[in-house]
Amino acid sequence: MSKTKHSSFLLCCLAGVTSWLTGCLAAPEELETGQPEPVQASARRELAPAITLPIEVLGAEGVTKSVTVGLTAQDAQQPLRLWLQVYNLSYANKASVRFNSGAWLPLSNTTVTVEGLGKNYGGIGGAFSTVKLNLGVPTGALVAGSNQIAFRFNTSDGRSIGYRVLKLNLLRADGSRVLPDSLFVQEDPNTWKPPLTDAFSIAEGEKLWRTRQLRRSYKDSTAIRARCMDCHAQDGRDLKYFNYSNASIIERSRFHGLSDLEAQRVASYIRSLPVPNPGRPWNPPYQPGPGLDSRPVEQWAAGAGVDAVVEQNRDMLRYLFPAGITKEAISTARNLSAREVPIFFQLPDWNHWLPAIHPKDAWGDAFVNDRLNMAYNGEGTATPTESMRQLAARVKAAGYTHYRNLLYYPNGLWNLRLFEFLSPRFPSATNGLTAEYSRKVYSTALWHVVKTWEVMQEFGLEDKARLVHPSSRDTRAWMTNSTFDASPHMIKLPVNNTGIKDNSPFMFTYFSMSWYHVALVLFNGNHSDGADRSSQRPLDWGYVPGAIKGLSRTPLGTTPVQGLLTLYLAKGMQTADNTLKPNAPYGAGWTPRTSGDLSRFVVTDLMPGWSDITHAERAAILQAFLSTWWDKTRQYSVSDWLNGGGATTTEVINGFYDGSLGNRIYFMLPRFKYHGADPALVNTIADWAKTVWPQGDWARVKNATCAPHGPYIQCTSDVT
Repeated sequence: MSKTKHSSFLLCCLAGVTSWLTGCLAAPEELETGQPEPVQASARRELAPAITLPIEVLGAEGVTKSVTVGLTAQDAQQPLRLWLQVYNLSYANKASVRFNSGAWLPLSNTTVTVEGLGKNYGGIGGAFSTVKLNLGVPTGALVAGSNQIAFRFNTSDGRSIGYRVLKLNLLRADGSRVLPDSLFVQEDPNTWKPPLTDAFSIAEGEKLWRTRQLRRSYKDSTAIRARCMDCHAQDGRDLKYFNYSNASIIERSRFHGLSDLEAQRVASYIRSLPVPNPGRPWNPPYQPGPGLDSRPVEQWAAGAGVDAVVEQNRDMLRYLFPAGITKEAISTARNLSAREVPIFFQLPDWNHWLPAIHPKDAWGDAFVNDRLNMAYNGEGTATPTESMRQLAARVKAAGYTHYRNLLYYPNGLWNLRLFEFLSPRFPSATNGLTAEYSRKVYSTALWHVVKTWEVMQEFGLEDKARLVHPSSRDTRAWMTNSTFDASPHMIKLPVNNTGIKDNSPFMFTYFSMSWYHVALVLFNGNHSDGADRSSQRPLDWGYVPGAIKGLSRTPLGTTPVQGLLTLYLAKGMQTADNTLKPNAPYGAGWTPRTSGDLSRFVVTDLMPGWSDITHAERAAILQAFLSTWWDKTRQYSVSDWLNGGGATTTEVINGFYDGSLGNRIYFMLPRFKYHGADPALVNTIADWAKTVWPQGDWARVKNATCAPHGPYIQCTSDVT
C-alpha cells in the first residue's frame, strides 16, 4: 500500500467520515504486504477478534448480544464516548448498553446525544429509522486490554422484536476514533445458507408461509386472520430481496407463534428463493443517490442506502447543479433524475412499508368481500373481474405487448378501489380518531403499496414505463401513484393521532412528505402528452410545497429545506414541458400555478428554508429558474392563458398571495428582483403579464422596492 493511499485512509477515518462508503471500508484489503499497521491498531487487533456487523439484537425481551474490544492503557484512562449507528430504536428505553460488568444504561433522548438531522426529527422514536448517537462511557467502565460491550433488547411494544447495531466505535475527546476500521467485518448475505437444506423442509416452509395460523405476538396470543403471505409479498420475496437474516426470520416467526422447527423451515424457504437480493432491512427502498440509475433495474428497489442521505439541505445543491448553478442544469428539455439526487431525510424503510395490521384483521369480512381485495387477486365475493395479478401474469406471458392494458385496467381500478374502500372509513368523529384506528387506515394503504411492489417485482414491470408512455424521459418507473396515496395527508389521518412512530404531529408531516418523495422517485409524471392524470399528474404538485414547509418545522425548530423545493420545481417544470398547452385537461400541460409555481421560492412561510444557502447561491438559483420558466411561458398566446390556462380578465390582481396565477406572479416578481434576479427580466415578464391580466397594476410591480420586515420581505407593491 502506497504512503499516499495509507495517509488518505487515516485522514478519512480520523475525520469521522459518516458515509464510510469506500475509503475506510476498503482499507483492510488495502493493507498490503510491506506496510505494517500502526502499533496501537496492531495491539488492539491482538486484544480482540474482528467484529461482525450488523449486531442483531433480536428475539424475546431481555435478549443480549455482546462484542469484545481491545484498548490500550492510554485510551482506557481517558474520557471516551461510545458512538453508534442503530436501526430501529423505535421508542425510548427499548435498548440498553453495558460496559463489562457495569450497570445497564438505557438509551433515550435524555441519556444519549443523537446526531445530525436525526435529532431534529425526533431522535430515538422519531422519524428516522436509523440514527447516529453517542453517549459517555462511565469513568472506570473500560480497562486496558479486553472489554465487553453488551447490548440488550429491554421490552417490546407488541410489534418489535429488537434492533440492529450497524456501526460502532469509541471516540476520544478530540473526536478521533479509537477502533480501526480493519477491526470490523460486514456480514455478506450471499454466504447465507438455508438452516435446513432438504427439499421437504423447504416445501413445508412455503406451506407454512402461505397457510399457517398466526398469533398477534408472543405477548398476545390472539389469533389473526392474516398469513405471512398477506402482509408481505405473496411468495416472501421481499424478505430475500432485502436480506433479512435467517435469525431475524426465525425470531419473527416465533413471535407470531411458530415452533422452532417451523420457524427454521420458513427461513429455509425464504433463503432458497431464486430472486435478487441487493437490499438490506435498514436501507430504505428507492432511497435516491448517485449511481443508482446505472445499476440493473432489479437493484433499484434496494435504494442507494441509508448512508446516501446527505447531512443537510444545502448538500443537495452539488447534485442538482454539478457544474455550478446554471439554467442548463434545470432546462425543461432535460430529465433531472430524482433517483440520483440524494436528499436529507430517510424514506420509509421496508419494516415501515409492511402493514402493522392486515386489512383482514382491521376490517374483517368487509375487506375480504370488497372489490379492493378482488382487484388484487380475485378473492372475495364482489363481482368477478380479472385481478391485477392475473392481468400482470398474462401481460408478462405475452412479452409485455399489452402492458398498457395493465396501466388502465384494472390498475386504474386498483387505486380507485383503495379510495372507494377507505373513503367512508377515513378517521372522523364517527369512525374514530384514536391512534389505533388511524393505524388500521394507514395499514390498509400500506398493504396496497406492498402489493403493488409485489406485482412490479414479480412480473418484471419496473423498466416497462415507455411501453405505456413512449415520450417518457424515464426508462424505469411504476405504473401507479400508490405511494402518494399512502401519505397520511391523502388518507385523512388526524395530525395529532396518526399512530405512526411516536404519534407526534410531526409524524403526519414527515411521512406525508416521505411518501410524496417516493412517488416523485417512482412515478413523477412521465413527461407524457396524454391528457389524463395518470400521464401527467400522478403527483399533486400543489400539495408538495406545503409538505416541504412542514418538514422544515421540526420539533427542535426550523430546518432548511429549499434544496428540496429546488428539486421539486425543477422536476415539475421538466415534467410539464410537452406539446400540450396550459389549458390542457387535468393540468397535463405547462402549468405555472402548480408544477412550475416559482412563487413558492419567495412565499413568506418558506423563506426560512433558505437559511443554509448563501445569498449569492439563492440569487443564482432564482435567476436560473426565472429564466427557464420564462423561456417556456412566453411560447403561449394570451388566448391560451385565458381559455382555461389559469387566467381571466375579471380576477382581481392586487398582489395578495392567493390561489390565482396572476396574483402569484404579481407577488413573486418584485421579490425575485430583491433577491438578485435580473431586473430587466423581471420587467419583461411584468410587461407580458399586463397583456394577460390588463386589470393589474404591473407598473407598480416594475417600480416596487422591497425591504426586510422582521424575518420576511415586504414590497411597496404589496396590498396594505
